[in-house]
Amino acid sequence: MKKSILILSLAVLALQLNAQIICGETFTDDRDGKEYSTVLIGAQCWMAENLNIGTITNQNGNNNQTNNSVIEKYCYNNDESECSEYGGLYEWHEMMGYQTGESIQGICADGWHLPSDQEWMTMEMFLGMSEEDANATGFERGTDEGLQLQVDGGTGFDALFGGIWYPGYGFAYNEDFPSPTGYYYTYFWTTTPGEYNNHYMYRNVNTQFETVTRWQAQWDFGYSVRCIADEHATNYNFEFNGTEYEIVPDKKTWEAAAADAVEKGGHLVEINSVEEQEAVFDAIVNGAGIPDDYTIVNDGGGIAYIWVGATDKATEGTWSWDGNNDDVGINFWTGQGANGSGNGQVIGGAYINWGGTSTGTVQEPDDFMSNQDAGAIALSGWPAGTTMLGIEGEWNDINITNQLYYVIEYGGSTKIEEGKQQGIRVYPNPSNGIFTIETPNSPAHSGLLGLEITDITGKTILTVETTEHNGACSVALPVPLHGIYFLKIHSENKCSITKIIIN
Repeated sequence: MKKSILILSLAVLALQLNAQIICGETFTDDRDGKEYSTVLIGAQCWMAENLNIGTITNQNGNNNQTNNSVIEKYCYNNDESECSEYGGLYEWHEMMGYQTGESIQGICADGWHLPSDQEWMTMEMFLGMSEEDANATGFERGTDEGLQLQVDGGTGFDALFGGIWYPGYGFAYNEDFPSPTGYYYTYFWTTTPGEYNNHYMYRNVNTQFETVTRWQAQWDFGYSVRCIADEHATNYNFEFNGTEYEIVPDKKTWEAAAADAVEKGGHLVEINSVEEQEAVFDAIVNGAGIPDDYTIVNDGGGIAYIWVGATDKATEGTWSWDGNNDDVGINFWTGQGANGSGNGQVIGGAYINWGGTSTGTVQEPDDFMSNQDAGAIALSGWPAGTTMLGIEGEWNDINITNQLYYVIEYGGSTKIEEGKQQGIRVYPNPSNGIFTIETPNSPAHSGLLGLEITDITGKTILTVETTEHNGACSVALPVPLHGIYFLKIHSENKCSITKIIIN
C-alpha cells in the first residue's frame, strides 16, 4: 500500500460523505426521521409513498398555506392520522418552496426533486403510453397506466386514494370517507405551469378510469406530492455456482456493511477460488458497472475498493473470512506480505488474491500505519497510477472505517443456512482430518447425523454417517483431504452448513 497520505479535495470529501440513494430500498428524511419506500420505474427512482413533511395547518375554508419559512400541510379532515397514511396535501406554491422552475427540490428531501410534467410523461410512456397520448390532456390518455400505478398494479408506485383539498368545497375523494361521486381519487402536482394564469399541471389516478388524467388546476388546491431522486443506484444481483450474491452501491464502514448483510440474511462475500474471484470482480465491473473512481481510499493508495468479508480485527495478522462479523471466522492467512514484515503465509491451501499475487510476490496485507483490519477488492492498480503493490481485482487491507460499496453472499440456491448461524461448532478448525462437530442439544438436531463434504465448487467429495449423538460427535475422515471445504450437516430435522479448512 502506498506509504503516503493523499490530499483530497473538498469536492471528493463531499462526494464520500453524501448518502447514496439506493433505489428499491427505504430512505430516511433527515429533517424529521420519516422513512419512505422507493421504486425504480424505467430509469427514474420515485418515492413509493406520498411525501409527509411539515406542520399541519387546519383548513377552515378561509385560510391558505403561507410563505413563512415553515413547511405547512393539510391533512384530510384536519386529522393528522390521515397524513400518516396518505401523506400531506400541499398547495402548489407551498410545494415549490415559493420558488419557480422545473424539477426543483421544493419541499423534497436533499437528493430529491419535484417531478415536472415531462418527467411524468417519461414514466407514463415507459408503462406503455404512446407519445401522442402522453402529450394529450384529459382522462382519455393511454390504456391501463392508471391501474399500473395503483396498489398491486405491478409497478410498485402504490398510489393511494388520499383525496384532495378543494377550495370552496372542502376535503373530498378520500377512500376512507363517502365520495360525492362514488369514486376515489389521488392528485399529484408537477412543477410545470399550465396554459391558464396561476394554474399548474397535475396527474390524477382514480377508481373511475384505468387511465392517468393530465390537466391543470389553480395553485390553491391541496394535492399530494411525490419526489424523484436526483441520482440513484440500484443493487446488482447475480449468481455463481448456485450461490446468490448482491452488490450494494451504498457507502458503509466494513462493520456497518457486515451488519446490513446479516440483516438481509447473508454475509460479506468470502472468496474461496479463482473462479469465484473472477465472477465477483466481473459482476462489480461489468454487471453493476461500478466506476473505478466512485470513491478514493486515502490509506489504500488513492484508489477505490469494494468490501469483502476478510478481516483481522480480532487478532492482528490473523486473517479470517468472517463476513457476518461474529468473530467466528475461518483463518486463511497469517502475517504480512512483502510490503510489510514479509512473514505472510497461506493457511491450509486456502485461495488468496492479495496485492502482488499476479507477479508472484505477495505485497499485501501490510497493516500500513497499524490500523488496517479489513479486506477489500481494488478497482485499479495501486498506488494510484501504478501497479507497484497490486492490480485491479487483487485484495488490499485498509482501514475498517473507510466507507465503501460491498458484496453480500447469500446461501446456496437450496437456502441452507450457515452452521454458525445455527449454533454449530466445528473444532479444531483448521483440522488435520479429525475433528469434532458440536451441535445444539435440541430436537432440531437430534437423531442420526449425516455429513456431506463438498469442495468450493459444490462438488460432493464424500459422505460420512455417524452414530447417535448427544450434542457432539467426533469425525475421522477416511480419505486425506487438503484445502477449504464445506460441511453439510444433516440430522433428523435439520440441515446446516459450515466451512472447514483441512490441512
